[in-house]
Amino acid sequence: MIYVRSLVALLVGVLVLGGCDLSINSSIDVPDGESRSGSLATVNGDVSIGKDCTIEGSSTTVNGSIEVGDRSNVEDLNAVNGLIRVGKGVSVEGNVESVNGSVEIGAESEVSGKVGTVNGAIELDHTLVQRDVRTVNGDIELRNNSVVTGDVVIEDKMDVEKRQRPIEIEVTGGSIIEGGVVVKRNVEVRLILRDGGKVLGQVDGAEVIHH
Repeated sequence: MIYVRSLVALLVGVLVLGGCDLSINSSIDVPDGESRSGSLATVNGDVSIGKDCTIEGSSTTVNGSIEVGDRSNVEDLNAVNGLIRVGKGVSVEGNVESVNGSVEIGAESEVSGKVGTVNGAIELDHTLVQRDVRTVNGDIELRNNSVVTGDVVIEDKMDVEKRQRPIEIEVTGGSIIEGGVVVKRNVEVRLILRDGGKVLGQVDGAEVIHH
């Protein structure tokens, strides 16, 4: 899959360029309050970033998860086979993307780029995403006044099995999608709006359900 290859290529590029904290078969742990001036990259391990940290570079893992503690400042977060969990009040300068894993972003956090998965759910809790939220097979939940400035997109990717149940996009608790909802392939999608959730743009290809 192109998406997987791109993340692996990113990791390889990080290794070649150097200037990073690299691990092959172990995890990377950044203690609370620390700053790192390079990227964090591992193949078989987790990336764990503590509270109040600053990471001036991407954080990447192939077979592992990424966790970011509260109030940290980080750049791109990329995982192939693992979840990405971002705490409260975190600033992400870049994208948050996982292939086979969910993405969870906590209250009062902000992502300057996009949030995306292939086979994983996306959960935003009082989160601001400045670009799109994109998935192929994952459910999406926006709650507690989350805002997506761009679109919410259900991607069309090759070599991905069709889901046996509908994809659900739930917008609740005053959350807003400022762009539209775009479904790019033949799959059933339910857009659920409840408790003041809104989509300001056009909805294309999804069934709208009001609660």
